[in-house]
Amino acid sequence: MPRRYPELNLPQRVSDWSDDHYLRYLVQRGSDVVGDLIVGKPALNEYLATAAQRVPLQPGDRERDYPRLANEVMEGGLPGSSAHGEHPKFATLIAESSAIRHVLVKFSPTTDTPAGQRWSDLLVAEHLAHEILRDAGVSAAQSRIDHFAKRAFLEVTRFDREGRNGRIGVTSLFAIDNAQYGVLDNWAAAAERLHGDRRIDANTLDTVRLLSAFGALIANTDRHFGNLAFFDHYDGNFSLAPVYDMLPMLFAPEHSQIVARKFTPEPPSADTLRVYGRARELAETYWQRLAEDQRISSGFRATSAACRQTLLGLAI
Repeated sequence: MPRRYPELNLPQRVSDWSDDHYLRYLVQRGSDVVGDLIVGKPALNEYLATAAQRVPLQPGDRERDYPRLANEVMEGGLPGSSAHGEHPKFATLIAESSAIRHVLVKFSPTTDTPAGQRWSDLLVAEHLAHEILRDAGVSAAQSRIDHFAKRAFLEVTRFDREGRNGRIGVTSLFAIDNAQYGVLDNWAAAAERLHGDRRIDANTLDTVRLLSAFGALIANTDRHFGNLAFFDHYDGNFSLAPVYDMLPMLFAPEHSQIVARKFTPEPPSADTLRVYGRARELAETYWQRLAEDQRISSGFRATSAACRQTLLGLAI
């Protein structure tokens, strides 16, 4: 963002932005941020001026257009990496039959390096987590995996958009907890607070508990409050949005290097005990799927098989 909009004089690292920096960006350039709100006349004017000009991609053109858009991100021509070194991505539209879908597309570095291959593996792993959770009746992002030009592309349908111009209110757990409680401890405890204040129902509470336990058992060490979101009904109540960013981040490269790490599953806690058995079953299935998926490198398939064996060996 800072490279794309130098006139805003924003710090080069988004992690260094203050509230004033965020507000400056939102007012001036926040025409396509998460959720349904546009803050400020300049951003609204930008949206009104450009919305009709956005040309949806045809499904058959992914192989041509996705590598091009990825290169534009890496060159600073499109919004790219978010804070804290998360995956570079781009937003686009896909035309399918008579419908228009908004999508976010994450992409790996080229797979001719160990780190690039590992990120490719992890994008496939994220896609498979979506499938495992949906099969279990948990709402998760709709996604697909493609491999073009030595990169993996994870296409995720945006759940804060509907049709070409429809917008849906979505708020991160970070924003909710920070505004209401300011605790920011863990997902399950935050959900307990929301349920205690009758802002979410009991089923949502149990689902968050399940996701917290499942994430721990698939080595998702990145379960921060920005990685869980809720639909905002603007009446003080929330419902859980589809799951996203659920993958074994323990095994992510560190500074473009592959670091050997040991998977040590977390035991149940008072918050997750009632859902731990189900979470463990789902995690065992997940690791098995990763170990068998040929889109994943042989090395990471072996790592996944070892993680499943670790789970099977738990005495709990």
